Amino acid sequence: MWLKAIPLVALYASAVFAKPFIDEEPHCAGFDACHPVVQDGINVHLVPHSHDDVGWLQTVDQYFYQKVQYIISNVITYLQENPDRRFIQVETAYFHQWWKLQNNATKSQVIELINTGRLEIANGAWSMNDEAAVHYQSTTDQYTLGLRFLEDVLGKCARPKVGWQIDPFGHSREQASLLSQMGMDAFFFSRIDYREMKKRRAEKTMDLLWRGSANLGYDSNIFTSVLYDHYNAPPQFCFDVDCNDPPIVTDNQSAEYNWEERVQLFTSYIEAVAGCYPTNNILVTIGGDMKWRNAEKVFVNLDRLIEGFKKFKPQISGKNINLIYSTPACYTKAVRDYIVAKEIKLDVVTEDFFPYADGEKTVWAGYFTSRPTSKRLERFANNLHQVSKQVTALGGKPYGAVAKLSRALGVMQHHDAITGTEKTAVEKDYHRSIVTGMNEAIEEISDSFSSILGAPNPLNLTSCFLSNVSVCSESDSDQFNVLVYNPLARNASHYIQIPVRDGTWKVTDPTGEEIATQLTDTVRNLDYITNNTKQKILPKVLFFKAEYLPALGYRVYSFQRTDNVGVPVQEDPVSEDQIGFKDRYVNFNATTKLLKSITLNGLTLGVTQKLMFYRSAKDGSGAYIFRPDPDVSHAVEFGDPVTTVLVNDGDLVKEVRQVWRDWATQVVRVYKDEDFIEFDWMVGPINSTSATLYNLEDTIGKEVISQYSTDLTTNGVFYTDSNGREMIYRKKNYRPTYNYTDKAPQAGNYYPVNTKILVKDETYEFAVLTDRSEGGSSLASGEVELMLHRVCSNDDNRGVGEALNETEYNKPVVVRGSHFVTLGKSANGNGGRTMAAVERDIAQRKHLQPWVFYTAEDLAVKEQSFLNKELPPNVHLLTLESWGGGNSLLIRLEHILENDEDPNLSREVTVDLKDLFKTIKINSMVEYALAGITPLEESEKLSWPQVEDDTDPSSPLSRANKLARDPSDLKITLAPMQIRTFVADIEIQDGIRN
Repeated sequence: MWLKAIPLVALYASAVFAKPFIDEEPHCAGFDACHPVVQDGINVHLVPHSHDDVGWLQTVDQYFYQKVQYIISNVITYLQENPDRRFIQVETAYFHQWWKLQNNATKSQVIELINTGRLEIANGAWSMNDEAAVHYQSTTDQYTLGLRFLEDVLGKCARPKVGWQIDPFGHSREQASLLSQMGMDAFFFSRIDYREMKKRRAEKTMDLLWRGSANLGYDSNIFTSVLYDHYNAPPQFCFDVDCNDPPIVTDNQSAEYNWEERVQLFTSYIEAVAGCYPTNNILVTIGGDMKWRNAEKVFVNLDRLIEGFKKFKPQISGKNINLIYSTPACYTKAVRDYIVAKEIKLDVVTEDFFPYADGEKTVWAGYFTSRPTSKRLERFANNLHQVSKQVTALGGKPYGAVAKLSRALGVMQHHDAITGTEKTAVEKDYHRSIVTGMNEAIEEISDSFSSILGAPNPLNLTSCFLSNVSVCSESDSDQFNVLVYNPLARNASHYIQIPVRDGTWKVTDPTGEEIATQLTDTVRNLDYITNNTKQKILPKVLFFKAEYLPALGYRVYSFQRTDNVGVPVQEDPVSEDQIGFKDRYVNFNATTKLLKSITLNGLTLGVTQKLMFYRSAKDGSGAYIFRPDPDVSHAVEFGDPVTTVLVNDGDLVKEVRQVWRDWATQVVRVYKDEDFIEFDWMVGPINSTSATLYNLEDTIGKEVISQYSTDLTTNGVFYTDSNGREMIYRKKNYRPTYNYTDKAPQAGNYYPVNTKILVKDETYEFAVLTDRSEGGSSLASGEVELMLHRVCSNDDNRGVGEALNETEYNKPVVVRGSHFVTLGKSANGNGGRTMAAVERDIAQRKHLQPWVFYTAEDLAVKEQSFLNKELPPNVHLLTLESWGGGNSLLIRLEHILENDEDPNLSREVTVDLKDLFKTIKINSMVEYALAGITPLEESEKLSWPQVEDDTDPSSPLSRANKLARDPSDLKITLAPMQIRTFVADIEIQDGIRN
């Protein structure tokens, strides 16, 4: 199951963020702090940095207290000894911890280093997020979290100008777009496919321009630089405590003298690097994982190296070498100036950099799925995070009311957290922090609701974090109330599942009317959880439809058990007859017991679905890498016939349970009025006794997939989403930027699927939407496969040093999740909407689901929207968050469709925020760059002459158009895929207490 044995009692502490330490407007050195470059020589930009993983082999606190706090302190001390020195600080989670321990004198020194450009913030996010397994909402939030803290304590001079993503295992187009929209000038990273790396080095295209969006035009373009060879110091030039490279000795009377020799050795390295870049500038990183613990030693040796280049004046092909301390921002400026002067054009990229491979058979596609429970927990916690930010904002609480959850989720975006590439002990620490934050958030929400509604008694709202495994003490009662809150800014309906006692139940809506319900058994026997945790497993699950949930509002439902004896659930073998409702149903093959076809949205399509598995290669598959057994590289079936029975034949939902093994089951669920069929799967425990799988020996890892085969002819073409936003074209055995060699036929065609994967022909399309990030592909025409769970018996030798073999409750971990399958005509014909519009709607409703709260209190107001009107169907309230002490809000509005996805909904749309909120009056709104830190009028990016801004001046994408809006004008127009960010000056009003 996706939530594990983690503490459910919060450890409470102050959630207030640091207040600004600075009081006056500083002068920021900016590019004036960059050391001079030359036009007729080679500029070598030495960039000192430390890559401080926010958890990996050790927990966050272990890394900080054992290493990181000393790194930052030592760097600050020795930066000040020479004004020429430079350093970049990256991970704000650690800087936040460090800052809290410093005295005012040290803080003042840091601010002076920031203002003078000697210490530069790069990236600035809470963590260096992954780019494959993350959702754009969480990525944006964790940047905002980090940048807000830096702005508060360091001031505007700390605003970063570059994205520094040097360790993630592949790079998404949406990440490039988000960074550009935040006002970043550049994007730096190091990991790209070994074939593309070889090609770019040979063609001198390691610096390039990336178009991060197919919809946003100029606003998504960003200069991108690929580091030459990872992010460590050059060979033989690591001077830190755990390095054995010789120091630079400048005393020519010493027997250890090596000054000129070391300069010549470094020159040889420069010559190799310089031949791979398009200008006379190269960037050389000086650092690595947890480096700079001995900052004095490193700085002294770099000082001597720079001085040696001035003294000995080495040349490369007759060109002098200008060796300087630098930063990524200074490097970007130097490259841009040279390009303008020499009229050079950079390579332009429109795709992404997935999957990453460092060898012909070692594709880093396993982490797209690794530790699927963590991936689901992050989505679940983010759901609550958005609810908590909304409700506390509506209740007038100050910024930072749910800081623990914000910080825990900021850490969870880290490229060794959400990826599942950390040690198991570290994973559990991530989970502990998230659940602590969730408990605090529930308390803050409860307090806010009590205030908004003027409740005479505290509501004491609670939630069931383990309801997916039928553990819920709140519903283990004969009578209780649930408050169902809808975080979408439009009305929604949702089928809710509540674990309950056996018996007959009566459920009433806010008007007191009884509503239809269905009772079913739990998905599987989960008694082993009770044996290990002493928590009760409730025997039944009650379905009901929460209809007409108001936009940004709630409805209260009352539950009462009227009889303690229920009607037994009837189980009937499934024949070929259709199962479902008049216009939406499924058919099963009477012989194989597998799915045969789906009828939905006016279309019947032949679809076969089954659970299968790959045998893991003993010497390849691990937390990072997906490599099937080379002797049996294709996915194999379980062997025995599947058992398929109808277990729930009601008026709301039909359920068919399928069993491949006692550890591989699913429920196919057809709802009477949804645009999708749900495949509720449960996989695990996959353990060493699973030798019945084709009599595999115990040491073979198993990687379980769900495979959907359709009648569509797709010729190897499929589409996956980029971090939950834009769709990207994929084709089997093809790469747009280099010649693909088919040495890993499965893994080499796997891509990250954050919310959706689809195949289509000229008329119809078939899509699968996920509840978490998974690896997926289309390896045959008309086929989609998604990897659900992985257990690998060996480490893949990429650093974690631990086999991917999770346990929980003294058993190998069980994972439960859902796929939402939809199909129909690609163009109009699905209730007036295209399939793209249908899929966007489903993705929104599944990403931010209604949140179920439990309360013993009888609320006087049983139904309420906190909006006076709902937003249009193509507009999403991406962010509603307190931004000050109760007098300002951070608001993000998003157009959720791409250009040409729907003839009606893909048009520009205008919303009026005047009188939108019931408890809030907006007086004015100032537009900001995406992160919400830099006012749009102050967000100036470097221009790149080869990419002209051809945006229509009247378009909402036009910078001039946006700046021309008066702050009092609350009518906001959005173009397809556009996100606009505002800080609103507000007043909290009464009006709900009735």
